[in-house]
Formats: sequence, structure tokens, C-alpha cells
Amino acid sequence: MSAGHRIFRNIRALAAAKVATMASGLVTAAWTARVLGPDSFGVLGFGTSLMAYAALFVNMGLSTYAIREIARDRDQAAELSEHVLTLRTVLALVVGALYAAFILSLDKPMEVKAVLLVQAVQLLGNALVLDFVYQATEKMGVIATREIGTSIGSMLLVFLLVRGPEDAITAAAITGGSITVNALVMIGRFRRDFGHLRPRVDLKVWREILTAATPMAVGVFAWAIFTHLDVVMLGFLAPHTEVGWYSAAVKIQTLANLVGNIVMNAFLPQLAAAYGELGPMRDRMRAYAGVMLAVGGLVVAGGFALAPSILGTLFGDAYAPATLALRLLMLASAVVYANMILGNPLLVWHRQTGYMVAMLSGGALNALLNIWWIPRYGIEGAAMATFTAELAATVAIAWIHRQVIGELYAGIAARALLCAGASIAAALALDRFAAPLFDRLPALVHFVAGSVVMVAVYAVVAVLTGLVHLKRLRRLTSATA
Repeated sequence: MSAGHRIFRNIRALAAAKVATMASGLVTAAWTARVLGPDSFGVLGFGTSLMAYAALFVNMGLSTYAIREIARDRDQAAELSEHVLTLRTVLALVVGALYAAFILSLDKPMEVKAVLLVQAVQLLGNALVLDFVYQATEKMGVIATREIGTSIGSMLLVFLLVRGPEDAITAAAITGGSITVNALVMIGRFRRDFGHLRPRVDLKVWREILTAATPMAVGVFAWAIFTHLDVVMLGFLAPHTEVGWYSAAVKIQTLANLVGNIVMNAFLPQLAAAYGELGPMRDRMRAYAGVMLAVGGLVVAGGFALAPSILGTLFGDAYAPATLALRLLMLASAVVYANMILGNPLLVWHRQTGYMVAMLSGGALNALLNIWWIPRYGIEGAAMATFTAELAATVAIAWIHRQVIGELYAGIAARALLCAGASIAAALALDRFAAPLFDRLPALVHFVAGSVVMVAVYAVVAVLTGLVHLKRLRRLTSATA
């Protein structure tokens, strides 16, 4: 099977999982937001962002390191997995203790602290997840099964057990418990596929692994600053209700970025395998950039143009104040897609130091802008800070990428921008023409109608401009059918 066919097969498997995950995640988030209300939903969002930082110290770049090493030599999958899981479990216990001490020291009501402490269960689940093995060996169906099980299990439990603002602790426990249970099930699958999995302690090996993985971890930590710092700082600087509004917008942005992650995770093993040969690196990067920009253009355009109806459909009228913030975050997502295209391949091409410096610099700028703009502009200030800092980091990463590959795919980007602009114009024209009708109907009708129009226009322009090649797409789909 060719590299292109394997990539498409991986995308198909991950896409199936992400469709199920996104659907159940949207339903879960909508139910939780409506039942808990903006205030309690804001507490959950604040805790989720804090937990994201804690989880980074558990992973420490180990997943990216393991993907790179196993993709090059699959014979070391079992032994390296034992080291990674043991090391991450130790880190989870240490980080969990420090996290608990930090939460207890906060000047927050005990009810809020209880929710934040319960969310720490996620650390153990994240430590035990074995996705990196199956991503490196291109067995994406296993990852898909785990993700579907986690998301659907969480959704059903939330429906059954979360009924009001007083159930915020239950909602937090469901998320952490689902991740942990599914990680344990995946360990059982690993034993069947790769053999016995046991704790492995070797301080010398751990030191070597951490030395190679730490630059990746720092880069990922800087990435998390863009993803979560705004919510964390809002949690300290703004009322929980505003945090709830912003958390709803961030949920939608996260889903938009998740589509790009499907493509990125499918391509990374092939990009890693091409390292050292400039011709194959360029060929695979052009294919990667083409798919990412085609998908990203539609997702970002849809989120920007349909922001009011998306918020109304998912979260209700109580979250309408987040509309402008969501549109700003969708502009930031456009930059995130560029960052994933130009930056993430650097991690598997031994250019993690440059990526780390660029992301850390952008992260520092993000922190400063949040401190400056949140008190002045509230949730819109947080969104503007994210966009500005993300753009600054991506410009630096683009310079590094061009030094390595010699290209920045401007032609592909221009075609994607044209497609996105045409679809936004179509959505705005529909709004102007049918505004009196949409005002009398549920937000869902507006969202569905706008989506249909935007997808149709985007598809036509994508084919006309050559952003999407139908023959190539048919060849890939037929080969993997």
C-alpha cells in the first residue's frame, strides 16, 4: 500500500472516531452548559484549563518522542511503551499531589475547589493512554475505538447523572473516570497486540528519554498557553459567568481545531519516515498542506459566519454574549491551522528547539496581552490576545519551516482563502435575504441552512481553483474502499 493510501486510510479511521467524538462531545457540552448554567459551566471550564497544564507535566513530550522513535523502528514498541507508561504514572502521582496543594491554596469557595480537585482524576487516565503506539504503527482504528468509547460513555453518564448546577462535581468525575477506564481497556488490547506490559524502571534510560523529549514538551507547553491561558486568566480576573460564556466559545473553537488534528495525526508518521530526504519531505508536505488548508478553510469560514446560530443551537440564548469572542477565536483558528502545517512537522524532523523558542515567545506575549486586555475588554480581549500571540509565533515558525523545506505553500493558501471568502459571502447573502424568516425560527434552522449553502459554495470553488482534485480523491477512496 502506498504512503498516500495509508494516510487516507488513517484519516478515514480517525475521522470516523472524531465524527462520533465531536457529535457526542457537542451534545454533552450543550447539555452540561444548559443544565449547569454559565456560572457552574465556567467553573468546569476553568478547571479543564488548569488540568490541561497539569497534564503537560505528566506527558512531558513523551508521546511525540515515542511516536517518532516507534515510527522508525517498530521492534522497540513494547519496551519503549513500558518505559513511557511507567514514567508517566510516576509523574502523574507527583503532579497530582502538587496540583491538589495548589488548588487548596486558592482563594475560592470550597465548592469550586471540590470540582477542581475531582478533575485531577484525569491525570492518571492520561498517563495510561497508549495512543502513541497505535499512531506510530498506523493502527488508527484502535485509537478510534477508544475515543468513541470514551465520548459516548461520558455522554450517557452525563445525561443520567447531571441535572442541575449542584452536579458540577459529578460532571467533573465523569470525564476523569471515563478517560481512566478506557485507558485500562486499551492496555488490555496492547497486551494482545504487543505482548506483556509491565512496569519498567531504568533511571538511565529515563534520563535519555526525557533529555530528547523535553524540548518537545516545552513546545507543547507553549502551545497550551495559546489553548488554555485565556480561560485560566479569565478564571482569576473575571466572574465565572463570563468564563462560562468564553468556555462555550472555546469549546466550539476546540472542535474546529480537532478537524485539523485528524489530518495532522494521520500524516505525522509518514512525515517522520520521510526525514532526511528532501524530495519526499517536500512531496508529503505539499500533500499535507493541501489537505489541511482545504479542510481548515471550510471549518474556519463556517465558524466565523455562523457563530450566532452555532452558539444558539448548542448552548442557548444565555451564551449569545460570546458571539464576537467566538468570531475572534475562529480567526485565531485560521492561524492555528497554519501553525499545525508549518510547526508540527518540525517536531518529527529534529527541529524542536526552534519550534520551542517560537512558541514560548508567543506564549509570553499571550500572557502579557491577556493581563493587559482582559481587564479592559473582557472575553473579547482574551480572544484578541490569543489571535495576536498565535500569529506572532506562527510567523517565526514559518521562517524556520522555510529554512528546512524551502517552501511556504502560498499558492495553496491563496486558493483556500478564496474558497473561504466565497463561502462567507454566500452565508452573509443568505442572512440578508432570509433574516425575517430566521428570526422566527429556531437557531438550528439558521445553522443548517447556512451550513448547506457554505459547503456547496466552498466545494464548487475548491474544485474550480484546484484546491481539491477530484481524480486524486477518487483514486485514494477507491484504493482504500
